[in-house]
Amino acid sequence: MEFLEQSIVKTLGEGSDAALATVISRAGSAPRGVGAKLLVKPDGAFIGSIGGGSLEAKVLQEGQAVIRTGQAMILDFELTAEDLAEDGAICGGDVRVFIEPLPADVPDLLNLYRAMVDIRKRGPAALLATVVSVNGEFSRGRTSKALIDREGKPIVSLLAEQDLIDAIRPEIDRTLREDHSRTSTVHAKGDRFDLLLEPIPSEPTVFVFGCGHISVCLAPLIKTVGFRLVVADDRPDFANRERFPQADDVVVDRFEGLLERLAIAEHDYLVIVTRGHLHDLVVLEQALRKKAAYIGMIGSRRKTRLVYEELVKRGVPRTELDRVHAPIGLEIGAETPEEIAVSILAELIQVRAGTN
Repeated sequence: MEFLEQSIVKTLGEGSDAALATVISRAGSAPRGVGAKLLVKPDGAFIGSIGGGSLEAKVLQEGQAVIRTGQAMILDFELTAEDLAEDGAICGGDVRVFIEPLPADVPDLLNLYRAMVDIRKRGPAALLATVVSVNGEFSRGRTSKALIDREGKPIVSLLAEQDLIDAIRPEIDRTLREDHSRTSTVHAKGDRFDLLLEPIPSEPTVFVFGCGHISVCLAPLIKTVGFRLVVADDRPDFANRERFPQADDVVVDRFEGLLERLAIAEHDYLVIVTRGHLHDLVVLEQALRKKAAYIGMIGSRRKTRLVYEELVKRGVPRTELDRVHAPIGLEIGAETPEEIAVSILAELIQVRAGTN
């Protein structure tokens, strides 16, 4: 999955102006939430989505005007049930979309998006603040935005007012903690600034331990939904670039002590699908010492019970075992490696969305 920021970097780097449409408010059954984006190019091409249908068609049209004039605009939509029918909604909704120019001749704008790409890949998380309006007047001309780290220091800033950075700082922790885009109003030097605040988190990594048939099916799926991917096995014939061209890293190493040699963060996901329960046991015991967002282990309920019993004998508290998703994956009746891979991916998405 390519983040939209990568497309922006490519577009601006080629010297092409663009416009960026962002949903800044939503009510009712509107299809996309605050923060949904659509990149509009001068030739009419676009990347991303803010909901499709007539809404998107209007935004694409007005996006061309924003590119030509360099002036931002706000579009308000009252969507009917008919407008939303293609999305399966039965009620209407209201959407407000902010369209801002992205001029190619502003070096710091390109640098800002390059920094965002780097944060997505390596972290740590940061806040993107975009000025939507000042004293009720929509932004005109150059884009006003800043990328700010967790401590409140600008990484790249296109804001003229230093006092505005100071006013934004109290908003950082809440926005990063809640991990969703929102609008906010702050005051600086007697002016009122309406802002779009967006968390820019680092991309979670899925570590897949075991490089058998299921992993081969699972790897490309993991990449399509925006995770980094690291695969690991102790067999070079299985863990290699030919079998896993999508992987960000391929590790060939023994399973004993392996997780201590890997940089595993709290927002990462651990998928245990080795070739046997003894290897699964070795990996799972290490995994339980990590504060990962997800730990899943393949196998039957009987195998899972045997592994758990052995870990308890080794002193692992039973309460720790409650963290493990085993058997791994959502119960969809999966049998083939391809189906099992889908069930695992569905569970990863469910955990990431916080709906499990």
